[in-house]
Amino acid sequence: MLEVTVDAEFKTPAAKVWMAVRDFCGIGKWLPGIQRVEAENDGKRRRVVLPDGQAVVEDEISRDESGMSLSYRVVEGPMPFTDYVSTISVQPAGNGCSVRWAGRFTPIGPEEKVARLVKGIYGSALKGLRGYLGES
Repeated sequence: MLEVTVDAEFKTPAAKVWMAVRDFCGIGKWLPGIQRVEAENDGKRRRVVLPDGQAVVEDEISRDESGMSLSYRVVEGPMPFTDYVSTISVQPAGNGCSVRWAGRFTPIGPEEKVARLVKGIYGSALKGLRGYLGES
């Protein structure tokens, strides 16, 4: 099992960042490089459709409103890993906040290459979230 974590500092207050992150099926508003997100199972499952038409299906497995964290798992998709579980958490920091995206998974293929891919996805997503929130 491999773990990858990316942290990012935001100028935006934690409560506002959490409102964007907590919307499990709203990730399409700020995650770059996807075609669309389809909500299923009363918003507890999302189908993230990639530009090539393939989809990654993810289930929300826990949410802590007061702790501002959301965990989900990948159910199926064209990803180079199995047993993927990830948590996005938001922590107040001064007038802004810190966002941590951490994932645990079993890589298929070279660990370093898969870890780099996941880190890149997290980094790109957090950059997209920053832009969605109006930060430069």
